Amino acid sequence: MQGPTENHTEPALGPELLAEAEAYAATLVRLGFDSLEGMAETVSDYFYADGGTPVSPAAARRIVARLWRERLAEQETWPETTGYDRLAAAFGRLNASGVTARMSFTCCGRCGEAEIGAEAAPGDHGYVFFDHQAAEAVADGHGLWLNYGTLDEGADAGGTAAVGRAVVAALAEAGLAAEWDGDPARAISIDALDWRKRLAPLVAHVEH
Repeated sequence: MQGPTENHTEPALGPELLAEAEAYAATLVRLGFDSLEGMAETVSDYFYADGGTPVSPAAARRIVARLWRERLAEQETWPETTGYDRLAAAFGRLNASGVTARMSFTCCGRCGEAEIGAEAAPGDHGYVFFDHQAAEAVADGHGLWLNYGTLDEGADAGGTAAVGRAVVAALAEAGLAAEWDGDPARAISIDALDWRKRLAPLVAHVEH
């Protein structure tokens, strides 16, 4: 039975529009941070202009659902621990040690720097994050750049460098090689990150 918003009689998307929608949806699926419904809404909204979108929520959902299933099949061949798993482990260690660590946080680095303080737990002294743009880049096979710094008011560059060293050490402990020259004015990078974030199985009622 079709859901209340399902409409298979709507006009098919043109080849160019379909290809663009599939490419954007594929990035979101590789990222793996949102639910299927959230990704479909994001894909539909991506094309919004002049009061409407040519990619309906239903069309977007069918695209995302198909790509989600393909990703689930790929996951069967993945190793037990992926690069994403290692990064998540490092961020978990940092969160537990007083460094506020967030993935895919805010739209850009500037917004992240302005908003990360509100994420801090009592006693946190530093932070590290990467923004949505950086997340999309790493999901598309590029390296990852991490913003970091101190939350201690009045701290000098040495305090920022100390947080940077803590981040690099946590990454190394998780099995990730970071590139950083110790300069607190420079971002920490991970050039070769195998970004494979597992997706949850789809529920049975998701339409084909």
